[in-house]
Formats: sequence, structure tokens, C-alpha cells
Amino acid sequence: MGRKVAEKYILFTGDVHENMKFDFTHKQIEILISLWNAGVSIDRIAKRFLISRANVALIVMDLEMAGRIGPRVGGLLGEQKVVS
Repeated sequence: MGRKVAEKYILFTGDVHENMKFDFTHKQIEILISLWNAGVSIDRIAKRFLISRANVALIVMDLEMAGRIGPRVGGLLGEQKVVS
């Protein structure tokens, strides 16, 4: 009797993902890095490039994994006010 293979969930395969953008110019990435380092929110970055917040988050993850950006004040979302 063979082993039962578990059903898998494969990322970015649904209709909802058709609007995701995965290609950017080097200039766009440099601008995004500058905005990230300046603490600009991912909402504002998304509006600047006419892409979704999810798209910005994916770019940020890719750039962090590549060592091109690091953590920032405000975290992923940016421009967060700390309430004490």
C-alpha cells in the first residue's frame, strides 16, 4: 500500500492573484528602497507604484532576504505612532 500524499496549498495560483506585479525596473526598486528607509508607509508606497499593499510586502520580503533593506522604525507598515 502506497503512502498517502497530503493535499498542498500552492501560493499565488488563484484568480485574486492575477493583479500581482512581479517585475520592476531597477530604478523603481531603488525608489522603493529610499521610501522604505525614509519610513514611508506601505500604503503610500503602494499608491506611489499603483500596486497593492500585498505586493509591497512581497517586495520588502524579497529585498530583506537579499540583504538590501533592514528593519525600520514602524516595522513593515511604517509611519506608525508609538503610544506610551
